[in-house]
Amino acid sequence: MKNIIALFVLLALAITTNAQQPAPPRPPMGQGPRDGRFMGRGGRGGNKEKIEMFKIQFITEKLALTTSEAEQFWPVYESHKKATQEIIANKSTDEIQLQEAMLNARKKFKNDLKPVLKTDERVNEALKVDREFLKKVRFEMMRRKGFQS
Repeated sequence: MKNIIALFVLLALAITTNAQQPAPPRPPMGQGPRDGRFMGRGGRGGNKEKIEMFKIQFITEKLALTTSEAEQFWPVYESHKKATQEIIANKSTDEIQLQEAMLNARKKFKNDLKPVLKTDERVNEALKVDREFLKKVRFEMMRRKGFQS
């Protein structure tokens, strides 16, 4: 039954992704308000959605999540993401307090993941996968802008 629900969720995501209107043409680099930015406050919202979908796919494949693990993993991941965003939004001027709060959030995330992923190796991989994803996105952004070394 869970597999059927997961299949319908993925199907719904695929349909909504394909049903989006094409983005308007961008002005050439250096002309217009975006000036070639990949995404951001002034960028197109579609890029953020595409990156989020790619992130879900990347993390699911990297951690080799089963359907039942994915159903348990993503709510834990999203709560950790929200907690991290709240810490950053409410960051104090004391750098040590900020780092302690972030460390405590990661420790809680690790403890919450243990029942889902079962082994310490998979939990540690889950803690690293965000950094790896960001590295991959940065590399792709630089490659598309022509800064590849």
